[in-house]
Amino acid sequence: MKQLNLLDISKNLLESEARAGATPAVIKTVTDESSGEKSSLLLTSLNNGTHILFPSAFCEGAKGAEEYDMNDFIGECLVVKAKGALTGMWIDNMFLLNCEKLLIKGAGKGKIDVSAAEELVAEGVKLIGTDADCIAIEGMENEVYGVFAEADCLVLEGLNLEKADPGKYFLMAQPVLLEGAEAAPCRAVLADGYIYWNKS
Repeated sequence: MKQLNLLDISKNLLESEARAGATPAVIKTVTDESSGEKSSLLLTSLNNGTHILFPSAFCEGAKGAEEYDMNDFIGECLVVKAKGALTGMWIDNMFLLNCEKLLIKGAGKGKIDVSAAEELVAEGVKLIGTDADCIAIEGMENEVYGVFAEADCLVLEGLNLEKADPGKYFLMAQPVLLEGAEAAPCRAVLADGYIYWNKS
């Protein structure tokens, strides 16, 4: 039996560079004078660090965080390596058979254009991830995110795929449950090996 190996592919939220227009993550800690108990306040934009974007971020009336089942964030995924922005032709040449979750490893530049987004949803991809802070190439954000929103495709951004070799894994990327939120931070993990669950 192959041993189960877990690879954390999340970024440290406090060390992650904030996206353009976003509030950098900051923690303020206060101590209760009477009890000595410490409590911390986190201030951040929800799309900083490793996070999932829901269709409601780009399409009015679309699904938000609380409307997804936990199974939507876990399952077999494919990690692919890219050297730059991806096009629909590049995606088409990959022959993504029965691939519902795809992660793009591009040294922080794993972005796509509109044709690639359209090809991905046509291939049945339900979760697209990247190690870039934004999946869309500059100037095409609205169009790319719009394609995914209309297709009910989740977007996982801000990954750390440096140690993830291309290939198949089991992805676990459950977001923090924030009812009504258009995005949520998550701790993303890749499992490589045998997975078995016995509740007895």
